[in-house]
Amino acid sequence: MMTVALTEKGTAYAEAALQVKDLFNPQQPWAAYVTNAIKARELFAKDKAYIVKDGEALIIDEFSGRVMAGRRWGDGLHQAIEAKEGLTVQAETEVIASITYQSLFRRYAKLSAMSGTALTEAEEFSTIYGLSVVAVPPVLPRQRVDLPNAVYKSVKGKSSAALNELMGMHRSGRPVLVGTTSVDASQAFSDKLTALGVKHEVLNAKPESIAREAEIIAQAGRKGAVTIATNMAGRGTDILLGGSPSAMARLRVREALAAAAGIAVPPVSPDFYPCALDEDTLGWIADAAKAYSLDEKLAVAASAAAVEEGSVEDLAREAFEAVRQAFDEVLSPERQEVAELGGLHVIGTNLHESRRIDDQLRGRSGRQGDPGSTHFFLSLEDRIFRLFGADKVKGVLDFLRVAEDQPLESEKVTETVQSVQDGVERYYYELRKGLFDFDEVIAAQREAVYAQRDRALRTDAAATLKALHVATAAVVRDIFEANWKGRASADGALAMTLATKLGQFFPALATLDGLEGKQRAEAEAIATTAAAAALDAKVAQLDGVRAGLAYESARYLTLLQTDNLWKAHMKAMNFVKDFAGLKVYNQQKPIDVYREEGLRLYERMQVAMRQNVVFSFFAYKPR
Repeated sequence: MMTVALTEKGTAYAEAALQVKDLFNPQQPWAAYVTNAIKARELFAKDKAYIVKDGEALIIDEFSGRVMAGRRWGDGLHQAIEAKEGLTVQAETEVIASITYQSLFRRYAKLSAMSGTALTEAEEFSTIYGLSVVAVPPVLPRQRVDLPNAVYKSVKGKSSAALNELMGMHRSGRPVLVGTTSVDASQAFSDKLTALGVKHEVLNAKPESIAREAEIIAQAGRKGAVTIATNMAGRGTDILLGGSPSAMARLRVREALAAAAGIAVPPVSPDFYPCALDEDTLGWIADAAKAYSLDEKLAVAASAAAVEEGSVEDLAREAFEAVRQAFDEVLSPERQEVAELGGLHVIGTNLHESRRIDDQLRGRSGRQGDPGSTHFFLSLEDRIFRLFGADKVKGVLDFLRVAEDQPLESEKVTETVQSVQDGVERYYYELRKGLFDFDEVIAAQREAVYAQRDRALRTDAAATLKALHVATAAVVRDIFEANWKGRASADGALAMTLATKLGQFFPALATLDGLEGKQRAEAEAIATTAAAAALDAKVAQLDGVRAGLAYESARYLTLLQTDNLWKAHMKAMNFVKDFAGLKVYNQQKPIDVYREEGLRLYERMQVAMRQNVVFSFFAYKPR
């Protein structure tokens, strides 16, 4: 979905601008940087894919709506976004290890999980992890009513209808949760409510919103509350009808503990707490505050864990329970009133590209047998429909002159909505399956390289030096392979070339006078023996400086070369992955191209690894 491709004209233009002959040259892979620059400009929107804070571009998780602190896009994409926003362009982070989620999870001997929205992904769980998905019925019967999707011709008609329904629910006193898919969409809806004088809360990826997340969710179920949220998936907190006395109590005690410790915490709104506290409760809070240790102690206090009588945790728990009980007494009648009104009403303003995320938004209503309802408002101008084919339906509606404010409720439109989302899910499943297939190729290489590295890290001196002898013999073989071009025996020129090349790797090598006229096997045996003797001399020299130095040097150089070459190999494999995708136009399977080219690169890396280790070891001069 979030991808671009250069046309022939665009490729020629980029090559001229960069003054390179081939944009797709593996030695100078400019193509990835050029396409990522275009992505940053055209596809990655501010306040949707990322936000800007304190001079930094921060990634927004598309599923949870939270800021992903410390994460950066690769291959120059993050730098392109920084340049786009006029920020200081930071150096590209270097990937030293990578693994897909699928490969990581498959490393576990046993896999199991619980999720309220796993049923829609049953095929993927079965294909990739060999897991079956079993639906467990709820303890309490579901009372939530999921109204059919209302589909409108335009975004304007959809927005007006959603706003009208929200106002009607709000006037009746029902709490309303509005789900949006981006920061700017939540802000646009907030601006409309502000203009209408409707008090509301906004929960999105902006820092000021994230800091008040617990407060916003704690009161989202109160009578008349209106909450606009970007991707409620992953928020991890139930919205309780009438408000959450436990969450409110936790915040009230935390406020007191923080004040006692002189720590600044985000202040809550003046009317957040449902009632004032009596003197006894305030006294318990004061006692807990004297023995402060904020979040860690409060987490224990708010749980059912055993605590020592009279301890800090015990004092904090008494304060927490007193405050929770006080708030619960006030909120209980409101909880009953909200339930009688119909519970929380969820309004969806867009379909997500995964039904799981939509189901998670719906699941905020009707928790634990509570009443509730959900209603999604869609437009044929929404991104998901534009990309996956609702243009035919829209053409018919334009022809029939259907009004913007008229919802489309025919079976044909319902089928179209369902098929569009099924198509999107199938598309993303195929992408993930493809990613998994590609990772399976590099996974075998990763396991082999990590095993090599582990051996280098853990083996003793004798085994390490033995491995160095094996590598030395292999380097001699590499030199002969590269220079012995089908000759029956070595002439004078070849003997001199071999001696020169061997001398570059093994400076302490004895004079190789006996190679001329020899068959390859005999000549190679002579050179291998000489190289082994040179290695023994180098080991003796290093150990003469300090006992065990040869072992330490060999191990260090092996680890260093393994890490450096593996990093370079991963970069090369990423480029091959992009290159392999283009081979589909040549009637070739990308995975086959990736597998063949990956094997070639891996073998080349192994050769480079032993050659670099041997060369570095002989060149090492201790101070």
